[in-house]
Amino acid sequence: MAHAAVVSLQQKLHEMLVDENSWFVMLDKNFRFLREVVSFWHAFLEDSLSKRNAPEAVEHLESRVKYLGTQLLDRINLYELEKRSPDFNPLNSKVFPDYIVTAASDSIKEYLMKVMNGPNDIDALTTWNTVESDSECTPHLQDTVLDLDNDLLTIKSRLIGPPSKLDVVSIIGMGGIGKTTLARQVYDDIYMEHHFYIRAWITVSQMHQRREMLLGILRYFSLVNDNTYRKSTEQLAEQVYRSLKERRYLIAMDDVWDTNAWDDMKRSFPDDKNGSRVILTSPLANVFGRETCPPELEKATVQVVKKCEGLPLAIVVVSGFCSKISKMRGRWEDVAHKIGQVVSRDTEECPNLLVLSYNHLPQRLKPCFLYMGAFPKNFEISVSRLIKLWIAAEFVKCTPEKDFEEVAEGFLRDLIDRSLIMVKKRTSGGKVKTCEVHDLLHDLIIRESRKDRSIHFTKSNVIVSPSATSFEYNIIFNFHKASLTHLWHVYDKHSLPSATSFLFFGRDGTPGSCYQIDPFISFTNFVFSTVLDMCFQPFDHLPSEIWKLYSLRYLALASFDVLPPSVRYLSCLQTLIRFSQQSIICLPAAIWNIRKLRHLYFRKCCYFCDELEDYVVWLSSFDLALTKLQTLSYITFGSVTKSVVEGIPNLKKLGIRERKEDCLTAEQMSGNLRKLVPMKHLETLKCFFINPWILQQCDVFSPTLKKLTLRGCQLPWSQMKILCKLPKLELESLVLKNCYCLYEIPDDVAEIPTLQFIELYNCSSTADDSANRILEEQLSLGNDDLVVRIHKFYN
Repeated sequence: MAHAAVVSLQQKLHEMLVDENSWFVMLDKNFRFLREVVSFWHAFLEDSLSKRNAPEAVEHLESRVKYLGTQLLDRINLYELEKRSPDFNPLNSKVFPDYIVTAASDSIKEYLMKVMNGPNDIDALTTWNTVESDSECTPHLQDTVLDLDNDLLTIKSRLIGPPSKLDVVSIIGMGGIGKTTLARQVYDDIYMEHHFYIRAWITVSQMHQRREMLLGILRYFSLVNDNTYRKSTEQLAEQVYRSLKERRYLIAMDDVWDTNAWDDMKRSFPDDKNGSRVILTSPLANVFGRETCPPELEKATVQVVKKCEGLPLAIVVVSGFCSKISKMRGRWEDVAHKIGQVVSRDTEECPNLLVLSYNHLPQRLKPCFLYMGAFPKNFEISVSRLIKLWIAAEFVKCTPEKDFEEVAEGFLRDLIDRSLIMVKKRTSGGKVKTCEVHDLLHDLIIRESRKDRSIHFTKSNVIVSPSATSFEYNIIFNFHKASLTHLWHVYDKHSLPSATSFLFFGRDGTPGSCYQIDPFISFTNFVFSTVLDMCFQPFDHLPSEIWKLYSLRYLALASFDVLPPSVRYLSCLQTLIRFSQQSIICLPAAIWNIRKLRHLYFRKCCYFCDELEDYVVWLSSFDLALTKLQTLSYITFGSVTKSVVEGIPNLKKLGIRERKEDCLTAEQMSGNLRKLVPMKHLETLKCFFINPWILQQCDVFSPTLKKLTLRGCQLPWSQMKILCKLPKLELESLVLKNCYCLYEIPDDVAEIPTLQFIELYNCSSTADDSANRILEEQLSLGNDDLVVRIHKFYN
């Protein structure tokens, strides 16, 4: 986490440098000197991986860099608070006192020079040179199971063959042996998608919750909303039963540790003698991708695989590691030797092998990987959420060529290529939508975080918090069993002002299982927090102290009725999320003062207040706008005005909902959509209608659109063809949901050269038949790339 502290410090110093209200920092000689020192630290950490075989020298230096870096961060945070005082005088206040500069100079400079330009006792040691390449150039390692063809055929035959009664197929084996990968291959098989009307995958784990398992199944049916979370567990069980009744279904229950989990669920699985099945799992990636293994590495490669002792998880992770080192025989022989020292015949040594891969991660990836421990085991993590959290935690530095999000996506691809993160779901465009970490890797994260003394995880009501002096870079994650009141008490008692992140998941990780907030709890102790994620914790009344957490960059709340003008004080805020679907929120004009905003997401909807128009006009006279805003979702059609569009010139994603109160005609809505045409960066647009809408010309939409979602518009096919004129809207996926009156999909759709995927949810039987007819026709023409999926859900 030393690298994370230094990157965060660099960004803080840069912000102070460009802040027009901090011109006086340039007069501070200590400020100028420390900028040079911090750049030196960063260069050392980037290079420290190649010095890994000098562990004592390097680890001591990293520890010192981390300690001093966090001391400087704390000083900057205190200075930011001083600036808000009415008695603050910039000419009489030093950003960095002399004692800090002395410590930074004297305590580290000698050691840095020793390592960066050191003698042979450090540099001559054997090193593993990693290949520093863009992850886009790394071969894609598909998740496959080697030499298990017979097992796959056996399981498939049991799933689709006799008997007709409900049957359970079990896959049993030790941790890391590949049970989940095998089950997933069968579950994702294209034939299974067509054979079973309904499929759902849930992860059970040791501490299973019946309610969460039921909700997990219902999420696959798109039957989960705010009302669902208010239902009792028995009501949820009945809803699952009714949803599966008289349908042929496949349910996968992964990581089942005892019979209680099955006993809790089996009553919700009807047996209609129609061939329904349940898969239970209970207690290798090719390094060269599509390339052929170089002949000179064949012997070393065999040694590496043998040293993994047949453990699939070990082979996969080591493969990911090997894909990042240079393809030289000496390097690979060294890998085989190191692995042989770690792995024995005792399969419990697998975690030690995983440590090997972690230790050789580039410094920039380590904090991102450790952050995955913020989420509970077997938690399906939203990639969009994860990337925003990484950026808010300042693990990511933008470059002249790429913004924060693009760099963070590269980090994620790199961790996936190294097989440290598993892909769970992909978007229709093929991007990673959700991800997860293996149980053993999750355990590794917890162990390494404790060793690093950087991240504190609270998992139960018995919270053992370290002293403030033992924490150099504090990130506190509250899992799903700790009382929120108790956590606040511990936090206040130990006074950990450096804590930067706080995430809360409720008792079982769902919005319907949260603790009530103590009305006397204060947020003032979190004054330096950068992340506050409480999507699963509802508030009856939102504490006003939240708007005084001036360092917040990421704020996600379950619900709040009013967004006050005091939100302007969160000047560092990058992401604001409201998770509830209960009511529409009015955005105050003060929102335009938060110049660093990148993402505004309101799950229900929001609208701009009446005084906004005059306020934005006044702001435009000072050339002010939300130039960093990339996501705005969802707003009302009435909020799409000329002044709003001009105030968000670099927006990439926009979601719009029709609202009855706006009383807009179809022509007026089309007019508002035309106001988006000048937006040069808009790529994704979602429009939700409650009344039929008429599309007459394609000039309604921005020509830069790459992804378009229209819901409830009831457009006939004759008007849909107009969309073909949009230059960048190359149709790859056609997804139709709840189109009960759709008679068929025109055959012309199959002639679209970029079409790869057709998916229908709850459409008419004739529409389903037309989709299958298109697939058969394409197969007869030799087009094996087109995929058609048909889903039938019943509420």
